[in-house]
Amino acid sequence: MENKRNIRRWLPVAAALAVFVLINLFYFAPQFSGQTLLQGDVQQYKGSSEDIMQHREKYGEDPQWEGNMFGGMPAYLINVQYEGTVIKTLSKAFYFLGQPAALIFIAMTAFFFMLLCMRFNPWIGIVPSLAYGFSTYFFIIIGAGHVTKMMALAFAPMLFGGVWYAFRRNMWVGAALTGVFASIEIGVNHPQITYYFLFILAAFWINELVSAARAKALPRFAKTTGLLALAAVLAVGSNAGMLYYINSHSAETMRGGSELREARTGEKQQGLDIEYATAWSYGPGETFNLLIPNLYGGSSEGGFSEDGAVADALGKYNARQVAAHLPGYWGPQPGTSGPVYVGAAALLLAVLGLFVLRGRSKWWVAAVALLAVLLSWGNHFMGLTELFFRHFPMYNKFRTVSMILVIVEWCVPFLAAVVLQRIWCGRIEHARLMKGLKYSVLTVGGISLLFLLFGGALLSFSGGADSQMQLPDDVLAAMRDERASMMRADALRSLVFALLAAGAVWLFATDKIKRGALAAALAVIVTADMVPVNLRYLGRERFVPESAVRIRPTEADLQILADTVGEPGYRVLNLTVSPFNDASTSYFHRSVGGYHGAKLHRYQDLIEHHLSKMNWNVYDMLNTRYVIAPSDDGRGAS
Repeated sequence: MENKRNIRRWLPVAAALAVFVLINLFYFAPQFSGQTLLQGDVQQYKGSSEDIMQHREKYGEDPQWEGNMFGGMPAYLINVQYEGTVIKTLSKAFYFLGQPAALIFIAMTAFFFMLLCMRFNPWIGIVPSLAYGFSTYFFIIIGAGHVTKMMALAFAPMLFGGVWYAFRRNMWVGAALTGVFASIEIGVNHPQITYYFLFILAAFWINELVSAARAKALPRFAKTTGLLALAAVLAVGSNAGMLYYINSHSAETMRGGSELREARTGEKQQGLDIEYATAWSYGPGETFNLLIPNLYGGSSEGGFSEDGAVADALGKYNARQVAAHLPGYWGPQPGTSGPVYVGAAALLLAVLGLFVLRGRSKWWVAAVALLAVLLSWGNHFMGLTELFFRHFPMYNKFRTVSMILVIVEWCVPFLAAVVLQRIWCGRIEHARLMKGLKYSVLTVGGISLLFLLFGGALLSFSGGADSQMQLPDDVLAAMRDERASMMRADALRSLVFALLAAGAVWLFATDKIKRGALAAALAVIVTADMVPVNLRYLGRERFVPESAVRIRPTEADLQILADTVGEPGYRVLNLTVSPFNDASTSYFHRSVGGYHGAKLHRYQDLIEHHLSKMNWNVYDMLNTRYVIAPSDDGRGAS
């Protein structure tokens, strides 16, 4: 009897893990046939770390200085092997599927076990876990090679799971869980994502404080808070070496301000320049692509079909193939690889939660999600942005403010999970559920229908960069028409998936299907909703043979490497790439440029005031001997 109970208890957990494994095996099938995902930032990392790798191989130690980028910079911001990071080392076991499949598997699994910590039914837990793991932004950043960012997003749910467990169940076990996963979270070394998830923890902490005050349970609340603070200290301590070096170096990087700007303006600058930090700001209207992915055209790296209106217009000029390379995206950002789409089905369930859940279960989630949306607007809502940038601790250390939408990507499936659990357990009165379902359909479905019917009149579909491309008027008109068609197609698909999710809940509420069928139906709907959109940005065609990702020297590189005359240590300027945003040159040479988000601020000043203006006296000062420049046959050296 006991064995049967254990089987019933663990069967849904095993089933969930099997689903997560199988779905990742299918999506990332090329990975398991020996192919490799071509990731831009991974290639950049190879270039930036090659000098460190060579030193480590030759001398058996970590260098303190990396000599191949930006005239040289501290190595511990690029690649250092810290001793004693036991938890971080053990966490590597989670990556048994190999990357990139392991990243999405961990995200789904961490969200699932977070829900188990909260006593959610495991069958229901599968649905929001799929919604979280399939967030389109995750696939976009994996494709770009933002691996540490994705690691931080993958483990973050269990950080919340530990905090919840401490406040709502056992403070000692919860603090232990929090300490372990906080150590892992800090150890993956993407402070910006960890910082944003602290917003979620702070909102929940305030919610618990108010609840404890009302229940006259402040002593236990204070004790739990103290234990969690101790867990945080231990987590920081387990990564002390890394954090010490990063912190000691931070003031000397562009994250610590600019001495030249301070001298010029008389204002002491702390952190990044606000214009630089808010360059990638979500437009207020663009926020609706949380529901309609192609509302603003998707990606600026392409997006028009080979047989669409743009290709037809270009056909008159014998240039149909150019259509695939023109930017579909036309929003206010300088560029983007794709939208932050959270799924129409998941969003319908989250909005249903806002209508039917009681206050304590929803308002803190809604508040932190709304704050994230407003902060993602950046320079479009400068009052709030400046308030946080000037006065909120560490906020001015981070760029790309639109990244804070990762909070919304957690909040939407979390609210969906809470409402589904209440529905599963019959804790929402039938009349309240049906009324909430009606309002959520009117809200989510109504927005989709609004853009489907009137989006052409509400939006311009004309990007700021369109006029700079000097294309014929008929091609520009075709771009606007195809963007409008893309928007309408996605508005229709979002309407359909919202209705499907609402329909599944309605069938259960009217006793036409059982609980198991509800969970299965919603899991299929969420997957069918998210996967086709994700394939737009990370499809199987992105996988290539391993040989294709090796960095090979060009003819120009070989000519320069053959120079063994004179003093070593000369530098190379490569004008065939963006020299100060590309580290490929650093793989072979001591480069004047490179790629890093926290380069020395004095060198950044040098770039802005001299190197970008081609001041050859400064290039001579840096011992620049070679310039790789474009030539008629591709790349040449001079």
